[in-house]
Amino acid sequence: MAIRDKLIFIYSLTLIGIMIWIGLILLAPYLQSQSSVLAKFIYTVFAPTCHQISSRCIHAFGYPLAVCARCMGIYAGFFLGTIFYPLIKGFSAPSLPQAKLIILVSVPIAMDAVGNFLGIWMSSNWIRLITGALWGIILPFYFLAGISEYFLRQNKRSISRNLS
Repeated sequence: MAIRDKLIFIYSLTLIGIMIWIGLILLAPYLQSQSSVLAKFIYTVFAPTCHQISSRCIHAFGYPLAVCARCMGIYAGFFLGTIFYPLIKGFSAPSLPQAKLIILVSVPIAMDAVGNFLGIWMSSNWIRLITGALWGIILPFYFLAGISEYFLRQNKRSISRNLS
C-alpha cells in the first residue's frame, strides 16, 4: 500500500471515529429521555474524560449531553479540523504544524479555564464551547501527523527486517 493510501486510510478511520464519538455524545440525552439503559452506559463511558457537571453541559431533550460544553467544543473542533485537514495539508508526507500555533490557540481555553477555576469569572457554556472548538480544531493536525508518522515508521522497520 502506497504512503498516500495509508495516510488516507488513517484519515478515514480518524474521521469515522470522531463522528461516532460525537454521535454518542449527542445520542445520550435522547436515550435518557426515552429511559433507555443505554443512556447510562454512554454517560459512564464518557465519565472518565469529562466531569459531566450538568450546569456546564449543553442540554438536549431535557438532559445534558454526555460531556460538558468545553469538551463538546473540543470534539466538535476536532471534527472540523479533521474535515479541513486534507484541504490544508493534503495526503503527502505528514508534518507537524509550528509549535507557536498550538500555543496561540491554547491561550483562550487556558485563560477561560483558569479564570473559571480561580473564580475571577464564570463563563457561559457558549464561551466554553467556542474556546474548546478553537483549541480542538488544531488537534487533528498534530494527531494525524503523529499517528501517520508512527505507522509509516513501523512500515519502514518491517520492510528493513524483511530485506535483511
